[in-house]
Amino acid sequence: MLRQDHRDSPEDQIKKNALDSGIPEKIVRILALRGISDKKAIVEFLLPALAQLPRPHLMKGMDEAVAILSNSIKSQKPITVYGDFDADGITATSLLTLFFTELGTPITYYIPDRLSEGYGLNNEAVRKIYDSNMEQWGNGGVLLTADCGISDIDAVDEAKRLGFQVIITDHHRPPTRLPKADTILNPLQPDCLFPCKNLAGVGVAFYLILGLRSELMTTGYWPEDKIPNLKSYLDLVAIGTVADQVPVTGCNRIIVKAGLEILNLSGRIGLRQILDNAKNNGTEVSSEDIAFRLAPRINAIGRIGSAITAVKLMTTNSREEAQQFAMRLEDANTARKNIEANIFAEAVQMISPGTLKSANSLILYKSDWHQGVLGIVANRLSDRFHRPVILLTDCSQEDKDESLNHVKGSGRSIDGIDIHEAVTYCQEVLYRFGGHAGAVGLTLPVKNVETFRYRFDEYIRSNCPEHALTPSLFIDMQITTLSDLIDQDFLAAYASLSPFGAGNPEPVFCLKSQKLLNPRLVGSSHLRFTLTENNLMMNGIGFDFGDLIDFSRNNLVDLAFTLRLNTYMGQKKWEINLVDLRPCTS
Repeated sequence: MLRQDHRDSPEDQIKKNALDSGIPEKIVRILALRGISDKKAIVEFLLPALAQLPRPHLMKGMDEAVAILSNSIKSQKPITVYGDFDADGITATSLLTLFFTELGTPITYYIPDRLSEGYGLNNEAVRKIYDSNMEQWGNGGVLLTADCGISDIDAVDEAKRLGFQVIITDHHRPPTRLPKADTILNPLQPDCLFPCKNLAGVGVAFYLILGLRSELMTTGYWPEDKIPNLKSYLDLVAIGTVADQVPVTGCNRIIVKAGLEILNLSGRIGLRQILDNAKNNGTEVSSEDIAFRLAPRINAIGRIGSAITAVKLMTTNSREEAQQFAMRLEDANTARKNIEANIFAEAVQMISPGTLKSANSLILYKSDWHQGVLGIVANRLSDRFHRPVILLTDCSQEDKDESLNHVKGSGRSIDGIDIHEAVTYCQEVLYRFGGHAGAVGLTLPVKNVETFRYRFDEYIRSNCPEHALTPSLFIDMQITTLSDLIDQDFLAAYASLSPFGAGNPEPVFCLKSQKLLNPRLVGSSHLRFTLTENNLMMNGIGFDFGDLIDFSRNNLVDLAFTLRLNTYMGQKKWEINLVDLRPCTS
């Protein structure tokens, strides 16, 4: 059971805002807890619009990138998109490929193999791209990165030596020394005035084509009736944004909200095929569907197969090809689940009670783990043991850039602990690393693993905020009766709080002293139940709460839960989604 913390909010301001805006007070209270407290901010949050997005030319490097690409388009020089193999990089690569294809520009793309090449640009790939472009077009052209490149100093130097013009689009935290590209688009780079610092890689790529379209419109590149509608690409931007778990606030909230509208139009045949395979049953697609249905399948092919398959799926217009590519993603996802389950079980066995008492972090190493799923397993372990986790394994024999005396791994963190800062503290014992506050990838000599483990834990111990390692659950609102929830005005406004995700989690409610009606087991481990009050009734589901069925049948309980709109046989009903359950304390 989690420690439950109830948050407070300023009462007078909440009541005034609710009265002034006509928005239910409970909704205004939830927004106040998220720092959204004035009327203008409330309206903009509940009604996000593309017109609220900041202009692309606020991003440092945009004018230079647009000039390079405009010249390439007009002179028909080739553009090569160099992407990353995760869902963010795949959607960014697909977005740029589709846009330049629509322009009729010579375009190709390259995504490195996760196991044999690793993350980011590498010299051999750069030379391969150059040779291919010279053979096909007689010109190296532009090398345009997507969701990578900000740390790849040597590979960018090699690209420049060969004659490429290099544009880096990335969102990862920049190192102190930047690559000598022709221009860099990254909201986190020094002196960048762009206000939205939490864009995903695909978000940065989208802003690039926004800026480029604006320039081409100004110069009369298209007839007025032929100007591309960039909103049609926002389904891809929404998927990459949610999949990369960047905060769904500010620009990202606007992008994801609009992208879900496009995704629900089912226009992109490849995405529709993934959803069909994922048994979406034609119901409305939500950010939760992206996180738990689309993203795992897209990521899986990059983890244990070729990410190029996913790009082909997202860019094809052929139903037959879409079915073939989607099935490869489905097979990869099934294989990924099995590999992940085995590694997770092995990792749990390696964690002793003594380790949990003494260590503020977990760094685990096994020589034969599959590199492609270490990040997912680290995330699951971090959730279970509530501390930063890094998993390491030997570099694969096919890895061209890493010595066999090195290990490679992925790490995930918890709220309040910046894992990138912690790894930076240990950089003297590392070969390379990169990432952001919540996730890192790294390589180090195997002989340094123990030193790294000690230094990393030392940093966590010294810099960990109070209670950060204690699992807790923040309660947005305690309600006293079921009728507080079953209110149509409240539920209509509640739906406007979505899309949910990092930075905008689903509100958690608390009901005390409840008797669960007809608690029963569904599936192998889930608890189904009903709450009643006078003539009111609401169904509930507790995923993985099945072991508490006997307890909940015989006792009054306090519930912490979120609300979900469940669709079954065409009927939509709000229901309780259990987050925590404990004995009644009142």
